[in-house]
Amino acid sequence: MYIDVTLHRYHSVPKFFITGLIMLLIFISSRIGNQFYSIDTKGETITFETKNIGFFSFINSKTNKIDLPKYKLINYEYHKGLISKELVFYINSKNKVNLSKTRFRLAFISEQDMDNIINELEQIVKTNRLVKNNLEVSI
Repeated sequence: MYIDVTLHRYHSVPKFFITGLIMLLIFISSRIGNQFYSIDTKGETITFETKNIGFFSFINSKTNKIDLPKYKLINYEYHKGLISKELVFYINSKNKVNLSKTRFRLAFISEQDMDNIINELEQIVKTNRLVKNNLEVSI
């Protein structure tokens, strides 16, 4: 579709450069992370959901969602990169390792929203550690 435009308007721009630029934009858009997120920590469960919206949502249209009891959250990590942000949950599970890791790639989240999410998760993790330490002392 862009070949006709380049033939008549942009004689000095090579076609492979435009193709490479389009492919680079698609790659960056797919790696940047999910644009929509929602978190609900009220009650006894944590519900965290991310999904792609926008022009390149057809590349990764899968919704990432986790719904778990608060007592199963052991720890979390927040990584801030150049292009995207990543939130990693460490969850107590019944596997041989007793630990499961869930990653969420995020993008376009303001620092204030991210601070709110981190504060809520920090309160949950502190409460879980306190309960675990009290149980170990009472046994």
